[in-house]
Formats: sequence, structure tokens, C-alpha cells
Amino acid sequence: MNPIDYQQLEQQFYMTTEKKENPLLSLQASELIKPQNMDILVQLYAPLIKAKEVTAAGTYFISWLGGLAIGYQYMISVWNCSLQVSLDQLTIELYQDGDYDKFAFVCHDSEPTFAPADGLARENWREQQLRDFYQNTMRPIIQAVAAATGNSPGALWGQLPTRFNYYLDILASSLTDPVERERLEDDYRFLKEEVEGEIFGLNKNPFHVKVRWIQDLRDPEKKVRMKNQCCLYYQTEGGHYCYTCPRLKESERAVRRKQA
Repeated sequence: MNPIDYQQLEQQFYMTTEKKENPLLSLQASELIKPQNMDILVQLYAPLIKAKEVTAAGTYFISWLGGLAIGYQYMISVWNCSLQVSLDQLTIELYQDGDYDKFAFVCHDSEPTFAPADGLARENWREQQLRDFYQNTMRPIIQAVAAATGNSPGALWGQLPTRFNYYLDILASSLTDPVERERLEDDYRFLKEEVEGEIFGLNKNPFHVKVRWIQDLRDPEKKVRMKNQCCLYYQTEGGHYCYTCPRLKESERAVRRKQA
């Protein structure tokens, strides 16, 4: 029996097994990472988000790509299986959905590979799955985006921990099976603490970061996470530093709280 909820996969993580009708751009990931094709994507996407600099198009695309990464993590942990997401088994599409421009990550493979039942064998399977995904799928895409937009690879990888910490908390709290919740937490711990930086093409693992908490914008009794890296929203038309941006001074945050 296939345990994957394909509706959830698409709605929450932008992953699907079916291509969109009339996409603005549709390219197999192995083709997209070629410089001329990634340039086409960036030049097409930048005006859609009213980016004043192509660097913002880079961080915004990586934010969407984070859906693929979180979805893959969720699949491994909660459904205890995986789909093929190698570069030649993945198509990336930019499409319009009403007034919104979105990305979809189309998996050519719809038949999952199941994790071994044995605990140690599953740990080895998890390790192989995550290392392969980050080294051979995510890393080439992120490096291609960096080359096309002028962002450093580290700044692009740095977009992911904020999304992971936020969404995995929500996803974990929605699980009723304690075994699934424990697997989700332990598999993320493995990703953060045991995968070496060279897998990502960096000196250190980008997920192994200290979470910094700040006062909520409107509720002084609440704390929210500061972003790990600036998302470059200020580089879009009418944009500014987000309240949780690490570039914002605490004095400026205090003014925002007073205004709110």
C-alpha cells in the first residue's frame, strides 16, 4: 500500500507527480542547472516578484525550493519512504495560479521506495537518502542559482533553516502518532548534527545554526524566531527589512513593535 498523501505533498510542499498545464517555464532539473537555462529562469522570475536586483529572485526561488526539501524530509520521516528526486527524475515548473506565480516540483517517479523495518538498517537508509538528496540534487541547484544571481551559496543555503524550524514544528504538532513524531524530530536532528558541511559544498552544515528568539511584534508575552538569513525582501519594489530580519537593529524592532 502506498502511504504517500499526494494531495498533502502538493498543497504543503509544492511536490507533485503531474505537470501543470501551460507553465511559464518547465525544465528537467538536470537541464535547469545549466547556466543559460538558470539565467532564463531568473530573468523570467525576477520581474514577477518586482525584484529590483536578481539576488532577490535567487532567495525567493530558494524559499520555494525549501518546500521540496521539507517535503522530502517529511516523506522519509512520516511516511517512512522516498520518491526518486535525482536531477534527471525531477522537473521544475514556474506557473501562474490566479494572481500568483508559483513553482512546482514534479517527481517523475510515483512509486515509493520503503525504508527497512530494522532500526539500524533504517538509520543507514536515512543517511544514504539525505546525503544523496543534498549532495546530488539540492547542491547543484543552489550552486547554479548562486552563479546566476550573484548570491553566495552560503546565503542561499541559509534560507532553509528558518523554514525548516518553523514548518517542522507545525508538522510535528499535527501528528497524532508518537512514533512518526519521534522519527521526524530524530531525522531532522541527524540532518542538522551529523551531515558534514562538504555534502552541501560548505565548510559547515548550514542547518546547524543557533536559533535566536525575539519578542513578537504584537504580543510581548510571545517569542518568535529571528530569520537565519535576510530573504532580500527589501530588494523588491515597495519592500523593506522584515521584522525578523537579522539585519534589523533591535532599536528599529522596538519602533516596529510600538507602531504595531
